[in-house]
Amino acid sequence: MRNFFWVTIVIIVVLTALGATQVSAQWYYNGNYYTTCFPGPAFSIQCSGNLLRNPNGCTVLGFLVGNWVNDPTNIVPTATQYYTLQNLPSSIPPIGSWVTVTGYLYQGPNHSPTGASCPGNYINVTSVT
Repeated sequence: MRNFFWVTIVIIVVLTALGATQVSAQWYYNGNYYTTCFPGPAFSIQCSGNLLRNPNGCTVLGFLVGNWVNDPTNIVPTATQYYTLQNLPSSIPPIGSWVTVTGYLYQGPNHSPTGASCPGNYINVTSVT
């Protein structure tokens, strides 16, 4: 149990260092692990997490994934996943805000507005709330 606690603390510290303001969410079990991303209509995806900007200038959504320990209601965050956000509206909440993003998930190379590399999983955004 001590290792899970340590991992949770590390995740919270990392998210806090990146400007995260909230680290709790409703969990969805996708068949392999728990996440804050849900399948949406028409093959879209809806993810909740912290709106972040990495050093390369990429706007990303940082969210937790986890597994249950001893009881399916005891979800322990085990990692942080990042999806680059593409096609953002001109007005978005401040960096560090807890948001829900809806869009379509893709995998492949993508870049920030400055041409720097961004994380390979990205959401082509249709809405941010």
